[in-house]
Amino acid sequence: MCTKRIFIGSFVKHEMLDNLYNSSKLILNDTGIFKWTRSPENFHITFHFFGEMSCPEIEKLQKILQDIAQQSYDFDLQIQGLNFFRRKGRPAVLFAEPQSNKDLYNLYQDVQNQLFKTGFINEKQTKFAPHITFARIKKTQVSFEEALKRINQNLVPVKLHPLKIEIIESVLSPKGALYRAVY
Repeated sequence: MCTKRIFIGSFVKHEMLDNLYNSSKLILNDTGIFKWTRSPENFHITFHFFGEMSCPEIEKLQKILQDIAQQSYDFDLQIQGLNFFRRKGRPAVLFAEPQSNKDLYNLYQDVQNQLFKTGFINEKQTKFAPHITFARIKKTQVSFEEALKRINQNLVPVKLHPLKIEIIESVLSPKGALYRAVY
């Protein structure tokens, strides 16, 4: 049976975002152990993660999202800096953080509403923490957070637009995940 690891998201591409990623790698590599995102082509914002899904389910999902996916959402999304999620009190995921944006949240709600309305999900997700993953953090030194502050102080604002909703496959490998639009 055909299955794929699936999520709904939007790829984000911008030269300045690539520059932020590359400079962050140079600055932060001495402050810990990181598993960096495979390439800037993988940068995305996730709107709903499903995990393993059969190919017939993916085709059904494509039909459900057809109207949303055909649109291009042209609003400014500005990166406010680098941040990290913690797991068990330790830094776990380094990411570029978009500024709080009503349009982005509304787009997230549109995706959730469409999935719920069509019965594809039983419950809407209410937590939305938009982010663009730069690295998985394996270990950090004391200097990590100070280096992160220096990067954010020198950050040149990055505006990303337009966004397009896509069904994205996550292919896991020892070199890191690779993401590609499914349909």
